Amino acid sequence: MDKQEVGSRMRKKRKEKNLTQVELSKACGISINYYSSIENGRNSPSLDVLNSIAKNLGVSLVYLLNDRIDEMEHRVAAEENRIKLLFKTIPEPQRKLSDGLITQAARLRILLDDNWKDILENGEYEKFSQSENQIPYDRKRPIVENYDNRDRTYQSIMKQLTELLPQETKSKKSKLLGR
Repeated sequence: MDKQEVGSRMRKKRKEKNLTQVELSKACGISINYYSSIENGRNSPSLDVLNSIAKNLGVSLVYLLNDRIDEMEHRVAAEENRIKLLFKTIPEPQRKLSDGLITQAARLRILLDDNWKDILENGEYEKFSQSENQIPYDRKRPIVENYDNRDRTYQSIMKQLTELLPQETKSKKSKLLGR
């Protein structure tokens, strides 16, 4: 746990909620001095104290300990915006359906990107044996199967979105793609 990062996330959320250190420390049942030392990265609180702080800030304990979730949500939002621009001509009656598909596609795209980085760094295959007596053999890493399945689902969603486009837009896109 990086005390500075935890304190920084606490401060950010506290300010977003327009709370003072005094108000938050009182709500958590800890002294202002102790709260301040946590927020300034000088102290590591117990999980109970940190859980109380998270609850009073309206965030998860995971958020305070690790901002990966927050960073992923920003990436998903950016990808959603990119896909919405691509499919902005979908007619209004199909918009609710398309919005759900776009959200799914954005999440899958981010997961695919992360899986791809892992595959590039660690390879597609790993040495595996079921016992100490067996000679290890190369097997496809589970993340590669995961990537393949997610990619098929992503492609299916993108096809569904394309089918929601008005006919003239589909024709223009097909011409651009040389079809």
